[in-house]
Amino acid sequence: MRTLLLLAALLAMPAGLVAQERPRGTAADFWFDPTQLPSFTGTVERYLINPRGETDALLFREGPQIVFPPEFGDVVRQAVPAGRPIIVWGIRARNAPVITMLAFAPSAEAAPVVVERFYWRLLGSAANDQAARMTVNGTVKAPYFQPQGEVAGAVLEDGTVITVPPGTAEKLRDLLKPGARIAAEGRGVSSEAGRALAAERIGENPESLRPVPAPEPRRR
Repeated sequence: MRTLLLLAALLAMPAGLVAQERPRGTAADFWFDPTQLPSFTGTVERYLINPRGETDALLFREGPQIVFPPEFGDVVRQAVPAGRPIIVWGIRARNAPVITMLAFAPSAEAAPVVVERFYWRLLGSAANDQAARMTVNGTVKAPYFQPQGEVAGAVLEDGTVITVPPGTAEKLRDLLKPGARIAAEGRGVSSEAGRALAAERIGENPESLRPVPAPEPRRR
């Protein structure tokens, strides 16, 4: 926890060197060296959008998910198209294959681009008012993780993201595991960037949809 607080302070401090606009900034703009952080190298299999239509994650072909703030989505996509390798500096969740990106580079020779804030996603996976009602179905490729490692939905084989409300994933664990057949209805988006929805009804197929269960009460 102390390390996380220190990193958060480092990323939040302008240090007189940083413009207020985002995204921007290579490692040379900062007074600390982001490459001292743990590094993870892989090939981008695909980018993932959330039900708000924002690109805020990618899948390594090797398995792990990488999350980053939505304002960096276009920057990462343009620098590293799907199918290309990427180096990510960041923090891996303790119990899940998900990494919070704090810097990235398309190669060892390129200057790292620093991501200036932690991205916890939290309620950012909910749909917005402009989202359309839609139904999706397919086979689960992997659980969809929050940066802290909690399961928050599923990523289908075609890259579609299904999110579920906080506190409901445990009740839906059989539907969210790799290889499971799943269908969901809710509000979301579909575009060239991808497809995602926030589930309101869920089941094994479109004919067996039922309301998403109520969240588990929080433990005190």
